[in-house]
Amino acid sequence: MAAQSEHQGEVTLCPLCASREFSHLPRYSEGEWEIVKCSNCKFVYLHNPPGYEALVEDFAWEKTYAQEIDRRLETRKLGKRFSQATRWRLGLFGRTKTKLLSFFQTGNVLDVGCGDGSILLTTNGIPHGIEISKSLHKTAHEKMVAKGGYCVHAPAVEGVSHFSDAYFDAILLRSFLEHEQHPSTLLAKLNRVLKPEGSIYIRVPNYGSINRKLMGKKWCGFRYPDHIHYFTVASLKQMAANNGYQFKLLNPINIHLDDNIKAVLVRN
Repeated sequence: MAAQSEHQGEVTLCPLCASREFSHLPRYSEGEWEIVKCSNCKFVYLHNPPGYEALVEDFAWEKTYAQEIDRRLETRKLGKRFSQATRWRLGLFGRTKTKLLSFFQTGNVLDVGCGDGSILLTTNGIPHGIEISKSLHKTAHEKMVAKGGYCVHAPAVEGVSHFSDAYFDAILLRSFLEHEQHPSTLLAKLNRVLKPEGSIYIRVPNYGSINRKLMGKKWCGFRYPDHIHYFTVASLKQMAANNGYQFKLLNPINIHLDDNIKAVLVRN
């Protein structure tokens, strides 16, 4: 087992079934960061993620993103360039961006892990956000206030408590749930602030994709250490059901070819 880093938080239980039993996946681990598979439900996750404090500054998204792009280009030059040159394949069965934005055209809308707040500013809803990075929160808050909303500076689970019951018409978890240390807890808390007729849009890396099986450790969905959880359609659907949601997959036809799972959750 790798030595404990000053950036690591406490080791985690399986986020899906809370089992303490797991097997190591050294072929997918990187340095001190240990990818494991739950012995009970087979969920794959980072066993020793960085604590929230490290995510505020040391591993803030805007700092690690550029580094990750450089790492991918260096470690899988041909594969990365092939992927970039053939991204048309992702649109073979229709794009989901237009469908995504259609959920956020009216009422109060929330972007969890909103970055600089840009996504929801392109919609007609009243934008709200939760962002852990200090610099990105400042930018997002200024933008959202100008459109009648605001952004909370906090970890996601804590940030949800700033909003009242049944406040949001739609919630965006776009490329976020894989970063969240407590994804099941977050979904449970979002259930409280979502209106009965509201919906949650989710996009996460697809651990079940053919590309992951072909690329192995060089798969684009691996990102150390801020990708903590590695979902399949089955595990995301189960976590949603555990927290009171119905699950609808938006890209069922090409799901095995897509590096991402795109889904909508609605309350039971």
